[in-house]
Amino acid sequence: MFFSRWTLFQGIIIILLVVLAFIADIYKKDIAVPFSSSTEVNIPMLMTFLFIVVVIGSLSLILYFQTKKSDTFLKHPLWDKMHILMPIIFVISLVVIFSIFLIEPLSNFAQNNRWIIYVLIYYILFLINVLVLTFIHNAKKNTISNENKVKFSFIWTTLTLTVILFML
Repeated sequence: MFFSRWTLFQGIIIILLVVLAFIADIYKKDIAVPFSSSTEVNIPMLMTFLFIVVVIGSLSLILYFQTKKSDTFLKHPLWDKMHILMPIIFVISLVVIFSIFLIEPLSNFAQNNRWIIYVLIYYILFLINVLVLTFIHNAKKNTISNENKVKFSFIWTTLTLTVILFML
């Protein structure tokens, strides 16, 4: 079935991600993490952490609903090679995104249209989540269900980004 309740849930999550981007844009000064040498945990860092967890959780829910909607999700033979392809796609995406922010006309366009920045943030967080999912899928193969693979990818992605965020 093409349009099921899972598709509706995925649509609702995408709408919530758009709303979250507007809220983050309103409170952008509270979410931004300042570069400082202090080792204390400050409020902007916690707000950034909360933003990242909510976005990764929403993206994981989209993938989780896809496992409910499709019996073939994560079963295509290409998924067995994704642990090799996803890092390549991730690096290429980072190069393109850095180019967008470093090339002058594109940089001005992105800064004037802040929604592009949020789309890029969502895209990078999605790629990181799928990258972790591919490694979990490769390591666990058929020993755990696809729903649990998506849950573990959420947990490991959140833990990894938390360590990175609080170590910087």
